[in-house]
Amino acid sequence: MSRYAMETARWIRHATMDDFEAIMPVYAYARKRMAETGNPRQWGDKYPLPERIREDIAGGHTMLLVDDAAGMDQIPEDPAYPEPELDEHKGSHERIIGVFALFHDPEPDYKVIDGSWLDDRPYTTIHRVAASGLGRHAAGDLLDWSMRRYENIRADTGLKNYAMQHILETHGFTRCGNIIMPENKEIENVRVAYQRHDRPLDLAERERAAKHLVAV
Repeated sequence: MSRYAMETARWIRHATMDDFEAIMPVYAYARKRMAETGNPRQWGDKYPLPERIREDIAGGHTMLLVDDAAGMDQIPEDPAYPEPELDEHKGSHERIIGVFALFHDPEPDYKVIDGSWLDDRPYTTIHRVAASGLGRHAAGDLLDWSMRRYENIRADTGLKNYAMQHILETHGFTRCGNIIMPENKEIENVRVAYQRHDRPLDLAERERAAKHLVAV
C-alpha cells in the first residue's frame, strides 16, 4: 500500500479514555454546525455531557472513525479509500473523522412511539453521531460500517436535523414516527425515529409499515 493510501485510509476502532479529550471538540463542532443550520435545540449547548461520554467509553459503546493523515502537508479533501473496517490500532498521526455510540440492549426511550417500528425483534441502536469536520461522508461511513454488521438497526434524530434525516433515508432507513426523550429544558425532547433491517418483512410487518407510511 502506498504512503498516500495509508494516510488517507479510514478505519473504525473503539474509543478509550485516552481519547476523551479528543472526542469533546468533535461534539462541540457538531453542536455548532447544528445551530448554524437551524437545529439549535437537538443538542443545545452541552449535550452530550462529559459524564455521558465517559460512560459510553467505559461501556465499550463509543466507536471512532479515524484516519492517519494529521502529518500530511496537504490533506486531500475527498480521497478515494476502501470501506472502513474494524481495526483497534491507534495511528501515529491520527485524526478523528467521526464518532458514534453503539448499543445492543433495548433502548428504554423506544418503548413508546407515535407511529410504529418495523418489527419488535432484537436490534442495535446508533446514538450520538457526530462528525469532526476534518473529512467528508463521516456519518455515511459510520452507517455503512454498522449496516455491514447488524441486520436490524434503530436510530433517532432531531425534528430539524434534515441533513441526518437525509443520510438515514438514503441509507435505506424507514421513518417510523416520533419518540419522546426524557424531559430536558435545554434540548428538544421529540425525535424522529428510524429503523432499517436487511431481512424480508413478514406480512404483518409489511402491513404495519405501509399503514405508517400512509399516515406520515
